[in-house]
Amino acid sequence: MIGLIFGPPGSGKGTQASRVEREFGMSHLSTGEILRSEVAHGSAVGKEAARIMAAGDLVSDDLIDRIVESRLSRIDPTSNVLLDGFPRTTEQAKALDAMLEPRTVDFVVSLDVPEALLIDRLLHRAAVEGRADDTREAIMERMREYHSRTASVLDHYREQVVSVLEVDGVGDVDAVFDRVRQAIKKLAASKPRARGI
Repeated sequence: MIGLIFGPPGSGKGTQASRVEREFGMSHLSTGEILRSEVAHGSAVGKEAARIMAAGDLVSDDLIDRIVESRLSRIDPTSNVLLDGFPRTTEQAKALDAMLEPRTVDFVVSLDVPEALLIDRLLHRAAVEGRADDTREAIMERMREYHSRTASVLDHYREQVVSVLEVDGVGDVDAVFDRVRQAIKKLAASKPRARGI
């Protein structure tokens, strides 16, 4: 099984992805963690990413694609994988489709949280963690980026008849995870090849 977890900034997708990984025995690949790991290890792509991020620019589709492809190549091709933070654009989704052949994405978990609540969560996190870069203006820009580029990825998968599991992301972590778990279990029960999870 290949799954994706989606949600705007502050929706809790990283937290939920970690729980899905444990519950369903999936290899969790977070592009944020992969990037930080590559930078820390001083790999060629890590050095390239570090230079780009130091300049305040976004890492290109091409570089992210290469990093994900490299990491996917190290995973047993029969294992269950959950991608978190990738793909972020339709172009990345198409690149992932090509990387996975002959496998395909089986499901997408999409966490739905009202924008006002997301902004409050991120401002609170910024205050608690002392993240000076998480200003209201920066957060609003990230929301615009998500809606203009990332939300269209869900349409890409819907067009391919991939199951997009829309889950209410409001509430405490346990309540949200219970909804995520039930959605995945319901899907697995309806698809014979998904019953391994």
